[in-house]
Amino acid sequence: MTSDDPGPRPLYLLADSQLLFWKPATGFYLSSILQGSGRPRPNVAYLGASNGDSPEAYAIFRAAMDQVEAADVRGISSSPTNDDFKFLEEADVVLLAGGDPEAGWNVFTRTGLRERIENRYRKGAVLIGVSAGAVQFGAHATVQGDSGGSRLVETFGFVNLIVDVHDEKQDWRTLAGTIHLLEGTAVGIGIPRGGGLIVHPDGMLEPIRHGVEEFTYVAGKLRRSVLLPGLAT
Repeated sequence: MTSDDPGPRPLYLLADSQLLFWKPATGFYLSSILQGSGRPRPNVAYLGASNGDSPEAYAIFRAAMDQVEAADVRGISSSPTNDDFKFLEEADVVLLAGGDPEAGWNVFTRTGLRERIENRYRKGAVLIGVSAGAVQFGAHATVQGDSGGSRLVETFGFVNLIVDVHDEKQDWRTLAGTIHLLEGTAVGIGIPRGGGLIVHPDGMLEPIRHGVEEFTYVAGKLRRSVLLPGLAT
């Protein structure tokens, strides 16, 4: 870190794209996220590796960006060019889109995007993870195997959590099972549809809009609690 680098900023983990369009009384929530970059008109990079660079998903992102003030906005290809790399290396805000966490992670590691995303985080870019992107910010992603079982895939580890999103209809069964099997070596966070979580550099967790589920394993038992907005821990 140089004297010009602020160091890691808060991470924004969003269950889906709803919060990109959310407008509470204070104005578009996305605007407040972008302002966290310290620039009035930030450069924003979008990575759609997890959804195969879906044009439809990118169009949703651009519709959200049309509501707020930004300078340059660019989609970074899953087969990145030198121009893509250059833009990403200077981006003030980096958004990892939803889709398949493992597929996206494989693209990041194969192409060199992983190191560049990690570098932007260390140097103070604002990182936003939407759905699969939020999962990838955690230590591991739980993915379903061909035989029906689940396994863990390494991810960025920006936060020492295992993150799951919009699985409330299944009562977070997969996440709870994963934390139980790990027997206390990880904490699980379930973010419901329309909700999000800010993870501050000091480790404080701040739910956005809706409560998030926290799963821990203590004294041989799986424990579950709810973290509510305005009651950060």
